[in-house]
Amino acid sequence: MQKDRIAYVDQIRVFLTCLVVAHHAGQAYGPTGGVWVVDNVSKGAWLGNFFFINASYMMGLYFFISGYFLVFSIKRKSSAAFTKDRLKKLGIPLLFFTLLVFLPFNYYRAGGHGNVFMFLVDTYVNKPPLATGHLWFVASLLVYSFFYLLLFHRWLVQKAGNFGSLKVVHLVIYLLLLTIVSALVRLKYPIDAWRTWLIPVEPAHLPQYFSLFIAGTMFNHAAWLHQLTLKSGLAFLAFAIITYLVNVQLPEAVKEYWLVESFVESSLCVGIGMGILNFFRCYGSTMNYFVKTLSENVYGVYLFHLFIVIFLQQLMVHWFIGPNLKFFLVTLFGLILSFGLTALLRMSPLVRRII
Repeated sequence: MQKDRIAYVDQIRVFLTCLVVAHHAGQAYGPTGGVWVVDNVSKGAWLGNFFFINASYMMGLYFFISGYFLVFSIKRKSSAAFTKDRLKKLGIPLLFFTLLVFLPFNYYRAGGHGNVFMFLVDTYVNKPPLATGHLWFVASLLVYSFFYLLLFHRWLVQKAGNFGSLKVVHLVIYLLLLTIVSALVRLKYPIDAWRTWLIPVEPAHLPQYFSLFIAGTMFNHAAWLHQLTLKSGLAFLAFAIITYLVNVQLPEAVKEYWLVESFVESSLCVGIGMGILNFFRCYGSTMNYFVKTLSENVYGVYLFHLFIVIFLQQLMVHWFIGPNLKFFLVTLFGLILSFGLTALLRMSPLVRRII
C-alpha cells in the first residue's frame, strides 16, 4: 500500500507539473489577466477558460500534495533537521532565482539605472510577481511549512486518532467555508491583485492554498487518502462540471455577484481535485521507469521551465502560425527541454541534494 500511495501521488505531481508548463505556455497567447514578458499579437480566446479552470485547482492541489508529503518528512527528522532541509531545498532556490535571475533581468528591462538594492526592495514590495516570479509557490511552501511545524504538527499528532473516517459532509462543509472566506477576501483583493506580506501572495487564492496545505497534512495523519473512492470522486467531478457549465450560461450581472465566482471556483477546486485524486488512486497504482524518472525531476522542471517557455515564446513571436499551434509547440518543447535540462543538472550530486 505504501508503494501504491507513492506511485499514484507522484504521478499526480507529474501531471500537475506538465499542466503548469502548459499554463505558462499559454500566457502569451490568451487573456492572461496578469503580467507576462511575451505578448503574441493574435490570441486564442478559449485560453481564458483554460486559465480559469487551471487556477481553480492546480496550485491548490499542489499545496495539498506538498502538505501530505511534508508529514512524512517531519516524522523522519528532528525539528532542527527538518528546518535545515526546508531552507536547503526551498530557501536556496528561492534566493538564487530572486537575486541572481529575476533581479538582474528586471533591472535590465527597467533601464539599469539607480541603486540595485533599492530597485530590489521596490520590486519586492510593490511588484511582488516580478521579484520572485513563479517561485512565489516555493516561498509560500517555505512559510507554510514553518507555520505547520510551529502551530499544527503537535496538535494533529495528538488528535489523529480522533478524526474518524472521511465523510462527504466534510468536503461539502469545506467547499462552503472556502467559498465564503474567499468571497470575503476578494471584496478587497480581486484575482491577480498581489501583495507582499513577508512573501509575495495573491490574497484572493490564499484561503484555498493555505487550507489545502493544512488539509493535506490532516489527510496524512488521519489516513483519509486511502478512504477515497472512485464513485465519490466522479460525483464531485460531475458536480464541478455542471456548476461550471451552468455558470457559463448565467447573465453577467449574476456572475459578478460576490459569492458566485468564489462558489464556482471552490466547486471546481474540490470537484476536480477529488476527481484527480480518485482517478489516479484507482488507475495509477503502478510506476514504470519512465514515469519514475519524470517524477524525480518535477521540482527542477518547476524551477527552470519558465525560462525555457519564455525563450520559445520569444523565438516564435514572429512566426506566421496561429496562437493555438504556437501554444501546442511551446508546451510540447517546453516539457521536453525542461525535463531534459533538469535531468542533466541532477547528474551533479550537489544539485541533486537540492532539487
